[in-house]
Amino acid sequence: MSLTGHSIESLATEPGLISHGTDHEETDAALLERVHARLQAAGDVPGATVQHMLSLADALASFGLGRFLLRHQGLNAYWTHQLVTYQPGTLPAGSAETLEYQMFEKLPAVLATRERFGIFRSQLQALMKPGATAASVPCGLMGELLLLDYSNLPGVSLIGVDLDQDALDSARALAETRGLAEHISLHRQDAWALDLRASVDVLASNGLNLYEPDDGRVTELYCAYRDALRPGGTLVTSFLTPPPALSPASPWNMEATDPKALALQALLFVKIIEAKWQTFRTHAQTTAQLQRAGFVNIRFIDDRARMFPTVIAQRPR
Repeated sequence: MSLTGHSIESLATEPGLISHGTDHEETDAALLERVHARLQAAGDVPGATVQHMLSLADALASFGLGRFLLRHQGLNAYWTHQLVTYQPGTLPAGSAETLEYQMFEKLPAVLATRERFGIFRSQLQALMKPGATAASVPCGLMGELLLLDYSNLPGVSLIGVDLDQDALDSARALAETRGLAEHISLHRQDAWALDLRASVDVLASNGLNLYEPDDGRVTELYCAYRDALRPGGTLVTSFLTPPPALSPASPWNMEATDPKALALQALLFVKIIEAKWQTFRTHAQTTAQLQRAGFVNIRFIDDRARMFPTVIAQRPR
């Protein structure tokens, strides 16, 4: 099995998106040639020769997720959903040496966000009550809400907000598959300019702050989430913590990470892909931002590696 996603990676993205680029004019061959030229100009890096990095770039260009990351330097709704819902062992054991297998099965950040997705779902399931209104911003495919069990939750309303029309269309399709089409409303809107006006009991948000380096803008985002929540409503969000090489305050649990996979991840994300999601914050920074936005009862649930914590906070009653 190869998770290629050919029809998805050719879809246009919307202006204003900060998570993935919008250039679709460049051919795959021209893109790879440009990446090669950049790597050759930069030269060897500690732990990796130019030739090794060129071979990794070639390997990325051989499968759907890799091609998308090379082109856009970030994830769209489709690939985020594929990564977090992937079941280990789906790719055949015979592909264990391939880069696609390593990315889906081994990279610490991928394992952390998959664990984070599970934490989101368990927390959201516990927070949902009959008649509740829950929102996902930006919603992507909205899996953290649409994959919950609503058998004993009559009258719920689910709201998805995203700037990417492809994400909204895919969320609609997943809602129909899950039998939840009558419960969902979707809105193409900027997360900083929500128009939900204290109408939401639970708001889930993952992934946007990773792409926003301006701390003030992130605090403004949390203010928008606060205003969308009813008094006493709950925010479930997340953030990336800094690696030890970048901050002495890094909380990473190195015993829970594979050193070889971590080295590969750093090489891929930083040197080859030049990923846009390299915005890290500590638990203390996130607490301060949420407090400035007016949230209370802030608590954290860490993944095993402490790379991608979940944070739960309340709008005061």
